[in-house]
Amino acid sequence: MRPITTSTTVAFLSLCLAVPALAKMPGQIGVRAGVNLSAFGGEFGDAIDPDNRVAPNVALVWEYPFAPKLSFHGELGYSGKGGSLKAEGTDPFGNPTQIGTIDWHFDYLELPLLFRGRFGSVGKVVPFFELGPSIGFALAGKIESGPNLFGTHDVRDDMKTVDLGWAAGAGLEFPAGPGRIGVEARFTRGFSDLYDIDDNFASINQAWTFALSYSR
Repeated sequence: MRPITTSTTVAFLSLCLAVPALAKMPGQIGVRAGVNLSAFGGEFGDAIDPDNRVAPNVALVWEYPFAPKLSFHGELGYSGKGGSLKAEGTDPFGNPTQIGTIDWHFDYLELPLLFRGRFGSVGKVVPFFELGPSIGFALAGKIESGPNLFGTHDVRDDMKTVDLGWAAGAGLEFPAGPGRIGVEARFTRGFSDLYDIDDNFASINQAWTFALSYSR
């Protein structure tokens, strides 16, 4: 079974197992789906300046209000991260030529544990802000290259099993029947190198996520 298939299966089964537990807890539950624009940072990221990898971000949501304007907001879902790079060389005359592409695919079961604040409204529209830690559990990792390069390498064994980081975001909520629809943008970044390799130039996960959600 290919790594991407395995990671997707693990994430799907984890979400299915989480649904009954979330349904029995007080508070609100929901779903969230969006897209990641991910280009890793750190020393290695700064050196090569990768382009964004576009990947899905889907999650189950649980929220519990513990103050009039402040809630705990937790999620459990799949998050695709990584980056992309166009490899270039030069022809005999010194002109740039494209050799191929390199794509980094890092797949995580992600657990954001956020505090979400709502401090007013504009009619029925309620803005919100969120901040807190985010924990990524590595599912799969590989580096793929285009023609005339080095093929595909599985790097899951070189990745940290747990990638700790932080997340901050903002959005708007609208009433929708018995629940509410949310539109949001969130930035997530790791605290340290995503690899578990000594004397490595650090690659730090980071991603912008743009998502829609529904909860009730």
